[in-house]
Amino acid sequence: MSHMKAFSNWSNFSSRSNKFNRFSGVRFGPILAAILVTLVLFYTTEFRRRSWSCATWATCLRGRPHTYNHWDDVDPDYKIDSFEKNLHDGTLLFHRQTVEYSSPEILILVLAQDADSWSKDYVSTRRNIYDFLDLLVSTNLDFTKVTLGLMTSSREEYDKAVKATERYPFARVQLYYREDQGPKIAFATRHKPQVQRQLRGRIASMRNYLMLRTLRDEQHLVWVDPDIVEISPDMVQTMMGHADRHSSVGIMTALCTKTRAHNYDKSAWALRRQVLDELTLEGEDEKKKKSKTAAIDFMGPIADDQMTAAVEQLSERRVYVGELIENTHDNDLLHVDSVGATILYIRANLVRQGITFPTSNVVGTTWSHEGWTGIESEGICFLASQLANGGGCFVLGGNHHVRHADISV
Repeated sequence: MSHMKAFSNWSNFSSRSNKFNRFSGVRFGPILAAILVTLVLFYTTEFRRRSWSCATWATCLRGRPHTYNHWDDVDPDYKIDSFEKNLHDGTLLFHRQTVEYSSPEILILVLAQDADSWSKDYVSTRRNIYDFLDLLVSTNLDFTKVTLGLMTSSREEYDKAVKATERYPFARVQLYYREDQGPKIAFATRHKPQVQRQLRGRIASMRNYLMLRTLRDEQHLVWVDPDIVEISPDMVQTMMGHADRHSSVGIMTALCTKTRAHNYDKSAWALRRQVLDELTLEGEDEKKKKSKTAAIDFMGPIADDQMTAAVEQLSERRVYVGELIENTHDNDLLHVDSVGATILYIRANLVRQGITFPTSNVVGTTWSHEGWTGIESEGICFLASQLANGGGCFVLGGNHHVRHADISV
Protein backbone atom coordinates (compact mmCIF):
# COMPACT_ATOMS: atom_id res chain seq x y z
CA MET A 1 0.00 0.00 0.00
CA SER A 2 2.85 2.37 0.83
CA HIS A 3 4.26 1.79 -2.65
CA MET A 4 0.90 2.54 -4.22
CA LYS A 5 0.56 5.71 -2.14
CA ALA A 6 4.06 6.83 -3.09
CA PHE A 7 3.33 6.19 -6.75
CA SER A 8 0.08 8.13 -6.48
CA ASN A 9 1.87 11.07 -4.85
CA TRP A 10 4.52 11.02 -7.56
CA SER A 11 1.86 10.94 -10.27
CA ASN A 12 0.11 13.91 -8.70
CA PHE A 13 3.41 15.79 -8.41
CA SER A 14 4.35 14.93 -12.00
CA SER A 15 0.95 16.05 -13.22
CA ARG A 16 1.24 19.35 -11.37
CA SER A 17 4.79 19.79 -12.68
CA ASN A 18 3.70 19.22 -16.27
CA LYS A 19 0.87 21.66 -15.84
CA PHE A 20 3.32 24.19 -14.34
CA ASN A 21 5.76 23.68 -17.22
CA ARG A 22 2.99 24.11 -19.75
CA PHE A 23 1.80 27.19 -17.89
CA SER A 24 5.37 28.53 -17.68
CA GLY A 25 5.90 28.02 -21.38
CA VAL A 26 2.67 29.81 -22.18
CA ARG A 27 3.47 32.57 -19.71
CA PHE A 28 7.18 33.14 -20.24
CA GLY A 29 7.45 32.31 -23.95
CA PRO A 30 5.94 35.59 -25.13
CA ILE A 31 8.03 37.47 -22.57
CA LEU A 32 11.26 35.93 -23.88
CA ALA A 33 10.17 36.59 -27.45
CA ALA A 34 9.39 40.22 -26.57
CA ILE A 35 12.84 40.64 -25.00
CA LEU A 36 14.49 39.17 -28.08
CA VAL A 37 12.52 41.43 -30.43
CA THR A 38 13.32 44.44 -28.23
CA LEU A 39 17.04 43.69 -28.37
CA VAL A 40 16.95 43.31 -32.14
CA LEU A 41 15.04 46.56 -32.52
CA PHE A 42 17.42 48.28 -30.11
CA TYR A 43 20.48 47.34 -32.11
CA THR A 44 18.97 47.89 -35.55
CA THR A 45 16.72 50.92 -35.08
CA GLU A 46 18.39 52.94 -32.34
CA PHE A 47 18.10 56.69 -32.86
CA ARG A 48 21.52 56.75 -34.57
CA ARG A 49 20.32 54.09 -37.02
CA ARG A 50 23.70 52.36 -37.00
CA SER A 51 24.15 48.84 -38.33
CA TRP A 52 23.99 45.81 -36.06
CA SER A 53 26.80 43.27 -36.26
CA CYS A 54 27.34 39.85 -34.77
CA ALA A 55 30.49 39.09 -36.75
CA THR A 56 32.26 38.56 -33.41
CA TRP A 57 31.05 38.15 -29.82
CA ALA A 58 32.51 41.57 -29.03
CA THR A 59 30.54 43.39 -31.72
CA CYS A 60 27.44 41.31 -31.01
CA LEU A 61 27.34 42.12 -27.30
CA ARG A 62 28.83 45.62 -27.36
CA GLY A 63 27.04 47.23 -30.27
CA ARG A 64 27.17 50.75 -28.83
CA PRO A 65 28.54 53.84 -30.58
CA HIS A 66 31.89 55.36 -29.71
CA THR A 67 31.90 58.40 -27.44
CA TYR A 68 32.92 61.79 -28.77
CA ASN A 69 35.44 63.01 -26.20
CA HIS A 70 35.80 66.69 -27.07
CA TRP A 71 32.48 68.22 -26.06
CA ASP A 72 34.19 70.06 -23.18
CA ASP A 73 36.12 72.08 -25.77
CA VAL A 74 32.95 73.16 -27.57
CA ASP A 75 31.18 76.42 -26.80
CA PRO A 76 27.61 75.35 -25.94
CA ASP A 77 26.31 78.46 -27.71
CA TYR A 78 28.31 77.98 -30.92
CA LYS A 79 26.66 79.45 -33.99
CA ILE A 80 26.00 77.69 -37.27
CA ASP A 81 25.99 79.18 -40.73
CA SER A 82 24.41 76.92 -43.35
CA PHE A 83 22.98 77.11 -46.84
CA GLU A 84 22.13 74.94 -49.84
CA LYS A 85 22.53 75.94 -53.46
CA ASN A 86 22.83 74.61 -56.98
CA LEU A 87 26.27 75.09 -58.51
CA HIS A 88 26.70 76.12 -62.14
CA ASP A 89 27.51 72.55 -63.21
CA GLY A 90 24.24 71.25 -61.74
CA THR A 91 25.73 69.84 -58.53
CA LEU A 92 23.70 70.45 -55.36
CA LEU A 93 25.83 71.75 -52.48
CA PHE A 94 25.00 71.80 -48.78
CA HIS A 95 27.32 73.92 -46.66
CA ARG A 96 27.42 74.12 -42.87
CA GLN A 97 30.07 76.02 -40.95
CA THR A 98 30.63 76.66 -37.26
CA VAL A 99 31.28 80.37 -36.93
CA GLU A 100 33.54 80.05 -33.87
CA TYR A 101 35.77 77.38 -35.47
CA SER A 102 36.51 78.88 -38.87
CA SER A 103 40.11 77.64 -39.35
CA PRO A 104 40.03 73.83 -39.56
CA GLU A 105 43.34 71.99 -39.96
CA ILE A 106 42.15 68.64 -41.34
CA LEU A 107 40.00 67.86 -44.38
CA ILE A 108 38.40 64.38 -44.40
CA LEU A 109 36.96 63.31 -47.74
CA VAL A 110 34.71 60.40 -48.72
CA LEU A 111 33.02 59.31 -51.95
CA ALA A 112 29.81 57.34 -51.40
CA GLN A 113 28.01 56.62 -54.64
CA ASP A 114 24.85 55.33 -52.97
CA ALA A 115 23.59 53.29 -50.00
CA ASP A 116 25.54 50.22 -51.17
CA SER A 117 28.87 52.07 -50.85
CA TRP A 118 28.92 51.65 -47.06
CA SER A 119 28.94 47.83 -47.47
CA LYS A 120 28.55 45.40 -44.53
CA ASP A 121 30.32 42.82 -42.41
CA TYR A 122 29.53 39.13 -42.14
CA VAL A 123 26.47 38.48 -39.93
CA SER A 124 25.47 42.14 -39.86
CA THR A 125 22.98 44.56 -41.26
CA ARG A 126 23.98 47.07 -43.93
CA ARG A 127 26.14 50.00 -42.80
CA ASN A 128 25.25 53.66 -43.42
CA ILE A 129 26.37 57.26 -42.89
CA TYR A 130 25.83 56.95 -39.13
CA ASP A 131 28.35 54.10 -39.01
CA PHE A 132 30.84 56.17 -40.96
CA LEU A 133 30.50 59.10 -38.57
CA ASP A 134 30.95 56.70 -35.66
CA LEU A 135 34.17 55.52 -37.36
CA LEU A 136 35.39 59.12 -37.43
CA VAL A 137 34.50 59.51 -33.75
CA SER A 138 36.69 56.47 -33.03
CA THR A 139 39.74 58.38 -34.32
CA ASN A 140 39.46 60.74 -31.33
CA LEU A 141 39.90 63.78 -33.56
CA ASP A 142 38.62 67.13 -32.37
CA PHE A 143 35.89 67.87 -34.93
CA THR A 144 36.15 71.63 -34.34
CA LYS A 145 39.41 71.32 -36.31
CA VAL A 146 37.93 69.10 -39.04
CA THR A 147 36.24 69.80 -42.35
CA LEU A 148 34.15 66.90 -43.69
CA GLY A 149 33.57 66.65 -47.43
CA LEU A 150 31.26 64.00 -48.92
CA MET A 151 29.95 63.49 -52.43
CA THR A 152 27.23 61.08 -53.51
CA SER A 153 25.10 60.37 -56.56
CA SER A 154 22.13 59.37 -54.38
CA ARG A 155 19.72 62.10 -53.29
CA GLU A 156 18.58 59.89 -50.42
CA GLU A 157 22.15 59.51 -49.10
CA TYR A 158 22.71 63.25 -49.51
CA ASP A 159 19.63 64.02 -47.38
CA LYS A 160 20.70 61.48 -44.75
CA ALA A 161 24.18 63.05 -44.58
CA VAL A 162 22.71 66.53 -44.07
CA LYS A 163 20.74 65.21 -41.11
CA ALA A 164 23.40 62.89 -39.66
CA THR A 165 26.21 65.47 -39.58
CA GLU A 166 24.13 67.88 -37.47
CA ARG A 167 24.95 66.04 -34.27
CA TYR A 168 28.71 66.77 -34.33
CA PRO A 169 30.55 70.12 -34.14
CA PHE A 170 32.49 69.88 -37.41
CA ALA A 171 34.21 73.15 -38.23
CA ARG A 172 32.85 72.85 -41.76
CA VAL A 173 30.71 70.37 -43.68
CA GLN A 174 30.51 70.30 -47.49
CA LEU A 175 28.05 67.78 -48.97
CA TYR A 176 27.57 67.34 -52.71
CA TYR A 177 24.81 65.60 -54.63
CA ARG A 178 26.02 64.98 -58.17
CA GLU A 179 24.17 62.64 -60.50
CA ASP A 180 26.19 59.71 -61.82
CA GLN A 181 26.97 60.50 -65.44
CA GLY A 182 28.89 57.34 -66.32
CA PRO A 183 27.64 53.99 -67.64
CA LYS A 184 26.59 51.35 -65.13
CA ILE A 185 29.24 48.71 -64.50
CA ALA A 186 28.18 45.23 -63.36
CA PHE A 187 29.88 44.09 -60.16
CA ALA A 188 30.80 40.73 -61.75
CA THR A 189 32.85 42.44 -64.47
CA ARG A 190 34.43 45.25 -62.47
CA HIS A 191 37.84 43.51 -62.09
CA LYS A 192 38.42 43.02 -65.82
CA PRO A 193 41.37 45.18 -66.99
CA GLN A 194 39.42 47.21 -69.53
CA VAL A 195 36.60 47.79 -67.04
CA GLN A 196 39.06 48.72 -64.29
CA ARG A 197 40.62 51.33 -66.57
CA GLN A 198 37.22 52.91 -67.17
CA LEU A 199 36.08 52.63 -63.56
CA ARG A 200 39.25 54.02 -62.01
CA GLY A 201 39.34 56.91 -64.47
CA ARG A 202 35.85 57.90 -63.34
CA ILE A 203 36.77 57.52 -59.67
CA ALA A 204 39.85 59.71 -60.16
CA SER A 205 37.72 62.38 -61.79
CA MET A 206 35.23 62.33 -58.91
CA ARG A 207 38.00 62.42 -56.30
CA ASN A 208 39.52 65.46 -57.97
CA TYR A 209 36.16 67.22 -58.14
CA LEU A 210 35.45 66.68 -54.44
CA MET A 211 38.99 67.49 -53.35
CA LEU A 212 39.37 70.70 -55.38
CA ARG A 213 35.86 71.92 -54.57
CA THR A 214 36.24 71.40 -50.81
CA LEU A 215 39.85 72.25 -49.92
CA ARG A 216 40.40 75.71 -48.48
CA ASP A 217 43.11 76.50 -45.96
CA GLU A 218 43.44 73.06 -44.32
CA GLN A 219 46.95 71.67 -43.80
CA HIS A 220 46.14 67.95 -43.87
CA LEU A 221 43.88 65.98 -46.20
CA VAL A 222 42.69 62.44 -45.42
CA TRP A 223 40.71 60.20 -47.75
CA VAL A 224 38.68 57.41 -46.13
CA ASP A 225 36.74 54.92 -48.25
CA PRO A 226 33.09 54.46 -47.21
CA ASP A 227 33.58 50.70 -46.74
CA ILE A 228 36.31 51.08 -44.10
CA VAL A 229 34.94 49.83 -40.79
CA GLU A 230 37.92 50.17 -38.43
CA ILE A 231 40.85 52.58 -38.09
CA SER A 232 43.61 51.65 -35.64
CA PRO A 233 44.10 54.06 -32.69
CA ASP A 234 45.91 57.36 -33.35
CA MET A 235 46.57 56.59 -37.01
CA VAL A 236 45.46 59.97 -38.35
CA GLN A 237 47.35 61.78 -35.58
CA THR A 238 50.48 59.76 -36.44
CA MET A 239 50.21 60.72 -40.11
CA MET A 240 49.87 64.41 -39.28
CA GLY A 241 52.80 64.15 -36.87
CA HIS A 242 55.07 62.67 -39.55
CA ALA A 243 54.05 65.41 -42.00
CA ASP A 244 54.78 68.12 -39.43
CA ARG A 245 58.22 66.70 -38.59
CA HIS A 246 59.42 65.66 -42.05
CA SER A 247 59.12 68.12 -44.95
CA SER A 248 59.87 65.35 -47.47
CA VAL A 249 56.76 63.38 -46.48
CA GLY A 250 53.78 64.30 -48.62
CA ILE A 251 51.61 61.19 -49.04
CA MET A 252 50.96 58.32 -46.62
CA THR A 253 48.84 55.20 -46.46
CA ALA A 254 48.55 52.17 -44.17
CA LEU A 255 47.93 48.46 -44.34
CA CYS A 256 44.34 47.62 -45.28
CA THR A 257 43.13 44.27 -43.98
CA LYS A 258 39.97 42.25 -44.41
CA THR A 259 38.61 39.38 -42.34
CA ARG A 260 40.03 36.82 -44.77
CA ALA A 261 42.84 38.90 -46.29
CA HIS A 262 45.81 40.27 -44.35
CA ASN A 263 46.69 42.67 -47.19
CA TYR A 264 43.53 43.66 -49.06
CA ASP A 265 44.54 46.84 -50.90
CA LYS A 266 46.89 45.74 -53.69
CA SER A 267 47.23 49.28 -55.04
CA ALA A 268 49.82 50.10 -52.36
CA TRP A 269 53.28 48.73 -53.12
CA ALA A 270 56.98 49.46 -53.53
CA LEU A 271 59.03 48.55 -56.57
CA ARG A 272 62.02 46.24 -56.28
CA ARG A 273 64.49 48.75 -57.62
CA GLN A 274 67.37 46.47 -58.43
CA VAL A 275 67.40 45.76 -62.16
CA LEU A 276 67.82 42.04 -62.66
CA ASP A 277 70.29 40.79 -65.26
CA GLU A 278 67.62 38.53 -66.64
CA LEU A 279 64.22 37.05 -65.91
CA THR A 280 63.72 33.31 -66.34
CA LEU A 281 60.59 32.21 -68.14
CA GLU A 282 59.25 28.72 -68.66
CA GLY A 283 59.39 27.49 -72.27
CA GLU A 284 56.61 25.45 -73.81
CA ASP A 285 58.86 22.40 -73.97
CA GLU A 286 59.91 21.51 -70.42
CA LYS A 287 62.81 19.44 -71.85
CA LYS A 288 64.31 22.45 -73.59
CA LYS A 289 66.51 24.94 -71.86
CA LYS A 290 64.52 27.74 -70.21
CA SER A 291 64.44 30.87 -72.33
CA LYS A 292 65.54 34.19 -70.85
CA THR A 293 64.63 37.81 -71.43
CA ALA A 294 66.22 40.96 -70.09
CA ALA A 295 64.41 42.65 -67.23
CA ILE A 296 62.84 46.00 -68.05
CA ASP A 297 64.19 49.05 -66.26
CA PHE A 298 61.04 50.71 -64.96
CA MET A 299 63.00 53.84 -64.06
CA GLY A 300 63.62 54.59 -67.74
CA PRO A 301 61.44 55.00 -70.84
CA ILE A 302 59.41 51.99 -72.00
CA ALA A 303 59.22 51.33 -75.73
CA ASP A 304 55.81 50.77 -77.30
CA ASP A 305 56.57 47.11 -77.98
CA GLN A 306 57.62 46.59 -74.34
CA MET A 307 54.49 47.89 -72.62
CA THR A 308 52.72 44.56 -72.35
CA ALA A 309 55.85 42.92 -70.94
CA ALA A 310 56.31 45.88 -68.58
CA VAL A 311 52.85 45.37 -67.10
CA GLU A 312 53.56 41.67 -66.57
CA GLN A 313 56.97 42.27 -65.00
CA LEU A 314 55.62 45.02 -62.77
CA SER A 315 53.28 42.54 -61.11
CA GLU A 316 56.27 40.30 -60.38
CA ARG A 317 58.47 43.05 -58.97
CA ARG A 318 56.03 44.69 -56.58
CA VAL A 319 56.49 44.39 -52.83
CA TYR A 320 53.12 44.80 -51.16
CA VAL A 321 52.52 46.57 -47.86
CA GLY A 322 51.98 43.39 -45.88
CA GLU A 323 55.55 42.33 -46.64
CA LEU A 324 57.03 45.81 -46.38
CA ILE A 325 55.94 46.42 -42.80
CA GLU A 326 57.04 43.09 -41.36
CA ASN A 327 59.11 43.56 -38.17
CA THR A 328 58.56 47.33 -38.14
CA HIS A 329 57.35 49.67 -35.41
CA ASP A 330 54.48 52.14 -35.13
CA ASN A 331 56.78 55.14 -35.63
CA ASP A 332 58.41 53.73 -38.77
CA LEU A 333 57.82 55.07 -42.26
CA LEU A 334 58.61 52.98 -45.34
CA HIS A 335 58.91 54.26 -48.89
CA VAL A 336 56.31 53.15 -51.44
CA ASP A 337 55.90 53.89 -55.16
CA SER A 338 52.13 53.50 -55.25
CA VAL A 339 49.29 53.95 -52.79
CA GLY A 340 45.71 52.87 -52.47
CA ALA A 341 42.98 55.19 -51.23
CA THR A 342 41.21 53.05 -48.66
CA ILE A 343 43.03 55.35 -46.22
CA LEU A 344 45.20 58.04 -47.75
CA TYR A 345 46.91 61.11 -46.30
CA ILE A 346 47.95 63.97 -48.62
CA ARG A 347 49.76 67.11 -47.54
CA ALA A 348 47.32 69.82 -48.65
CA ASN A 349 50.05 71.97 -50.22
CA LEU A 350 50.69 69.22 -52.77
CA VAL A 351 47.16 69.68 -54.08
CA ARG A 352 47.69 73.43 -54.24
CA GLN A 353 50.78 72.75 -56.37
CA GLY A 354 48.73 70.70 -58.83
CA ILE A 355 49.00 67.12 -57.54
CA THR A 356 45.72 65.31 -58.23
CA PHE A 357 44.56 61.80 -59.10
CA PRO A 358 45.46 60.89 -62.72
CA THR A 359 42.39 60.06 -64.81
CA SER A 360 44.48 57.93 -67.17
CA ASN A 361 47.66 55.83 -67.04
CA VAL A 362 50.21 58.56 -66.54
CA VAL A 363 53.43 56.51 -66.43
CA GLY A 364 54.84 56.29 -69.97
CA THR A 365 52.40 58.76 -71.52
CA THR A 366 53.43 60.33 -74.84
CA TRP A 367 51.70 62.72 -77.22
CA SER A 368 50.45 59.81 -79.28
CA HIS A 369 49.14 57.39 -76.65
CA GLU A 370 48.31 56.79 -73.02
CA GLY A 371 50.88 55.32 -70.64
CA TRP A 372 51.00 51.74 -69.42
CA THR A 373 50.29 52.15 -65.68
CA GLY A 374 49.61 54.75 -63.00
CA ILE A 375 45.91 55.58 -62.96
CA GLU A 376 44.01 57.12 -60.01
CA SER A 377 45.75 56.46 -56.66
CA GLU A 378 48.43 54.32 -58.36
CA GLY A 379 49.67 57.36 -60.27
CA ILE A 380 49.58 60.10 -57.65
CA CYS A 381 52.97 59.15 -56.19
CA PHE A 382 54.50 59.27 -59.67
CA LEU A 383 53.23 62.84 -60.11
CA ALA A 384 54.28 63.91 -56.62
CA SER A 385 57.79 62.52 -57.14
CA GLN A 386 58.37 65.14 -59.84
CA LEU A 387 58.17 67.94 -57.27
CA ALA A 388 61.39 69.41 -55.93
CA ASN A 389 60.45 68.63 -52.31
CA GLY A 390 57.65 67.28 -50.20
CA GLY A 391 56.29 64.67 -52.57
CA GLY A 392 57.57 61.50 -50.91
CA CYS A 393 55.15 58.55 -50.58
CA PHE A 394 55.24 56.32 -47.51
CA VAL A 395 53.35 53.65 -45.59
CA LEU A 396 53.02 53.53 -41.82
CA GLY A 397 54.83 50.65 -40.13
CA GLY A 398 53.98 48.61 -37.06
CA ASN A 399 50.37 47.91 -36.10
CA HIS A 400 48.74 50.81 -37.93
CA HIS A 401 45.98 49.53 -40.21
CA VAL A 402 42.43 49.94 -41.40
CA ARG A 403 39.91 47.15 -41.89
CA HIS A 404 37.73 46.89 -44.97
CA ALA A 405 34.15 45.67 -44.73
CA ASP A 406 33.71 41.95 -45.34
CA ILE A 407 31.07 42.28 -48.07
CA SER A 408 30.82 44.82 -50.87
CA VAL A 409 27.09 45.06 -51.49
